[in-house]
Amino acid sequence: MSTPNLISNVLTKTLPQSLSHLHAQIENKLNAIIHYSPTIGLMGKTGVGKSSLCNALFQTNVSPVSDIHSGTHEAKHFEMQLGTRTLTFVDLPGVGESIASNDAYHTQYQQLLPKLDLIIWVLRADERAWISDELAYQFLTEQCGYDKTRFLFVLNQADKIEPCREWDLEQHSPSDKQYQHLQQKVDRVQRTFLPVHPIIAMSAKESYQLTQFVEILIAALPSHASSSVVSQLQTTYRTQPVEYIARQGFNRSVKETIDSIIHELPLSTLLKTVLVKAKDVLVDAVTSLWRWLF
Repeated sequence: MSTPNLISNVLTKTLPQSLSHLHAQIENKLNAIIHYSPTIGLMGKTGVGKSSLCNALFQTNVSPVSDIHSGTHEAKHFEMQLGTRTLTFVDLPGVGESIASNDAYHTQYQQLLPKLDLIIWVLRADERAWISDELAYQFLTEQCGYDKTRFLFVLNQADKIEPCREWDLEQHSPSDKQYQHLQQKVDRVQRTFLPVHPIIAMSAKESYQLTQFVEILIAALPSHASSSVVSQLQTTYRTQPVEYIARQGFNRSVKETIDSIIHELPLSTLLKTVLVKAKDVLVDAVTSLWRWLF
C-alpha cells in the first residue's frame, strides 16, 4: 500500500467523523515529515575522509550536484538518491584559512546554515593541531550564531594513529597503545571544542566504530530528519538502537505536528477538544507504520 493510502487509512480509523474535514491538512503535514529531505553540512580539511565516510555509511555514493559561489569560495553540494528519497551533503568551505574577518564567508554561511539539519565536523585522528578548525568553529558559533547542538565532531582515520604499524588488519581495530592515544585525542577534542554530542574515534576505511558513530549521528539529528537519514543507511548500520532512536524522533515530530494543528487552525473549542482527545491514538497509529514508511 502506498504512503498516502496508509496515512489516509489511519486518519479514517482514528479520527472521529466530526474531524473528517481536517484529513487533507493533517495528511499533508504528516507527509511533509515522512518525505523530508535532510541536508547535512560537512566541515573539515581536504583529506580528512568526508566523502569516504558518507560512502561507507549509505547505500548510494555521493554525487556532485552544484556549487554555490561566493567570490573565490564555494560550498559544494552532493546528493544521495535512493528511490524517491534525497539526502544532500554540503561541503562547507573555509577550514584551513583564517576566516574570522572574511565578509564573503560570513554572507555565505548566513545563507547556508539555516538550511542545514546538522554539521558533521571531521577531524583527522593523527593530526597534531586543529588551530584552523578552532578558528572556523569560533567563527560559526560566535559570529554566525550557529547553535552548538547542530555540530557533531568525529575523529576519522583512527587507523593512522601512532604507532600505525600496530593496527590489527584482521580485526580492523587498534592496538592497546593506539587505543590509548585515540582516547587522548578524544579528550583533546572535548577540551578544545566543548561539544554537545559525544565524540568518537573511528575509521571509515577500516569500518572501525562506524556502528557506534551512526547511533550518535541519528541521536544528534533533529527529530524530523532522523528517520529519512536512517532510510538511506547501509543495512549493516541500521541496527535496532538506531531504528529505535529514529522511531522515537518520528513519534515526537508527529506529536508536535498535531499540536501545531490544534493551536494554529481556527477550530471551535469543541473540535479542538475532540482532536486533543484523539491525538495520542493518532500519534501511536502513525508511529506504528514507521517500518513501512522508512
